[in-house]
Amino acid sequence: MDASQLTETENRIIQRYIFLPMIRLALERDRQIIAASTVKFRTYYLDWIDDAIHRVIHDLRITKDELFDHHIHMTRHNWLAYQAYTRGRVFDIVYQKSVAGDWIYERMDRYLSVAKASSSD
Repeated sequence: MDASQLTETENRIIQRYIFLPMIRLALERDRQIIAASTVKFRTYYLDWIDDAIHRVIHDLRITKDELFDHHIHMTRHNWLAYQAYTRGRVFDIVYQKSVAGDWIYERMDRYLSVAKASSSD
């Protein structure tokens, strides 16, 4: 079925379920690179990234609870293509890279802005 028949809440939950693991993966990779580098303020950068990772993990837990509460079952076909089973129907979910990138960059801005705000005086 067409994904346009999903409710706004279902769409929000599904987007978070698909894109948050990508953010976590990117942050963990960046953390490894910075940890291996000789950047002067490495510990501050690592703390900043660790804080963002913890926020992503927290949001992932909430999202998985929401999936369970709304009886949504997801099947992954590739990075941006899934099937969602909910309300007795199967919905094909496919995102374009540009849409995914926009959502991820907006969310990353929030995670890193909050991390930066909480670490500054």
